[in-house]
Amino acid sequence: MKHLKLILLTLVATLSIKAQSFYVLTGVNSYDPIVISEGKDLVVFNDDIKSLMQAQALELDINTRGNPSRVLAFIISKFSVGNTIGVRVSLELGEYVKRKGSEEEVFALSYVGKRSFAYVKEDLEDDLADTVEELLEAFSTQYKDDNKKFSKSKKVVTHETFDKDMAYENNYKVALEKAKKEGKKIMVFMTTAYCPWCRKLENRILSQTHIDKRIKATHVPVMLNYDKKEFPENLKKSSIVPTLYILNAKTEKIEETFVGFAARNMFLNYLKSQDGK
Repeated sequence: MKHLKLILLTLVATLSIKAQSFYVLTGVNSYDPIVISEGKDLVVFNDDIKSLMQAQALELDINTRGNPSRVLAFIISKFSVGNTIGVRVSLELGEYVKRKGSEEEVFALSYVGKRSFAYVKEDLEDDLADTVEELLEAFSTQYKDDNKKFSKSKKVVTHETFDKDMAYENNYKVALEKAKKEGKKIMVFMTTAYCPWCRKLENRILSQTHIDKRIKATHVPVMLNYDKKEFPENLKKSSIVPTLYILNAKTEKIEETFVGFAARNMFLNYLKSQDGK
């Protein structure tokens, strides 16, 4: 009987993974991100999940301020099959739409993605993080495809010419003097020629026009090859690439460090925090 319950729970999770949206995400340029969780052990993750949603919105160039007529919501709850407990995570886009031939507006779900997993207290944080990331990635993939974001909002770049394509400095001292003169911070992009995650950061994040604009509004970006070691000692503390350092140009003190491609969400949230500065 116990094995039957586990099989049933696995089947529910499998069916959820195959769920797809019947709608397109064309023209969705704004929404308010919210997280609704059931139970104290799930609520504690709400702020982290919302932070991931905010970072994704910045990556997609979506406005998340003051849009009560459209919300993107994570709804997280528990369910049970006999004595076996599962967690259901749903990502839903709700908005007011007009019925055909009428001016009446009704609230409808225009996107739904679902995942489920077995509740194991010791693994809850990791399982929930993986599930949220999967749902956000699926939403992002469809959004970019429906809106052709890759072809319209980013530059086509290659690693060999990335610094020239994106107008990055490639000499630390030159970048330092430029940042001092312009009253900006320095953003150091530490990379190597053989790093696949560096290529992802270049192509998916740094080359997007709206993100590049935000970076250069308050930073002088410089691209450095970690293997060449042509930079100060304090930039050698992490051997992991890609790494993004934010430095105060006056003191050369490191203010922020974002290690690995996985830190892109924290970097994007950092950029958002710089708005208006």
